Amino acid sequence: MKNKSIEKDVINKITEHDSVPIREKAFFTIMRQSGLAPHIIKQLKIKNAENILELNTPIPCKITIPQQKYPTFIGNEAIHYLKLYLITREDKLSDENLLFTAHNDSSKEINTKDVSRTFRLAAQKLKNERKIAYEPPTRGKPSKIRLYKLKEFYNENTEVYQKELNSSNTPKDDEFKRKLYEEKAMPLLEIEPLTNQMHQLKKRQEELERRFKKIEDEYPEDEYGKWLEEHPEEAKQIKEQCKEDMKKHEKWRKEHPDEAKKEDEEFEEYQKYCEEHDKELRLEYLEDKVKEWESRFKELENILRHPKGNE
Repeated sequence: MKNKSIEKDVINKITEHDSVPIREKAFFTIMRQSGLAPHIIKQLKIKNAENILELNTPIPCKITIPQQKYPTFIGNEAIHYLKLYLITREDKLSDENLLFTAHNDSSKEINTKDVSRTFRLAAQKLKNERKIAYEPPTRGKPSKIRLYKLKEFYNENTEVYQKELNSSNTPKDDEFKRKLYEEKAMPLLEIEPLTNQMHQLKKRQEELERRFKKIEDEYPEDEYGKWLEEHPEEAKQIKEQCKEDMKKHEKWRKEHPDEAKKEDEEFEEYQKYCEEHDKELRLEYLEDKVKEWESRFKELENILRHPKGNE
């Protein structure tokens, strides 16, 4: 009888558990989204994760594996956790640095036994908190909830992707593989509700941008920059007013040091809130962005339908 696969909800609860450090969160998610075994992940260098230190890391992100012919990929969640982990690193990051390191020595590979232990202990704590059902391992049999289940989860959810990937008719270039992963694998491997919403919104935004560009090519007039060009004096006044307001604020800070200190403390609290609610805020931003593009698209589409009426 085939072992029951680990459920998405259980993976999510283990990954998000307070006892799991950000390094392990990143490791779990890369394993789940790439299908790579722990002994391969621990050998990866930063250069193997495509543009991971850059702001414009592509999604999906390509992971090149030493001594293997073809790459694999990771999606939004693994990229997110990996970036958060790398920010915590105290060593100077470069392409040749290990992607995952020991806590006290950045020149040493991460101990995958520690990673496995963290996964298992988080599962046990969730069982004690009555948040998941967890059967501990019995003699001669491994636990049903263990680190390697993440690789099984990948395999079970990428059967269609892997079949097409290995087809003789599939082009061998990496960009085709990236697109195939994005369409056939990534939606099934991303399990956090907010991440899925953000991915769908991002896809909608990209589609609207493509449609907007097509319309803009047919009707190249920049309606949004037109007002600034036609009202240079008003635009200049707005810019000067902004500078003046900044000067007044700096003067106020010098004259009211206690209030300025309170302002700084409130800003620090806001930054902390943003870090703790990163996904919710990114989702809100994407929703606003999509609404903006939809509105812009409708306006331009209307201009194309009735060009004379808009002149």
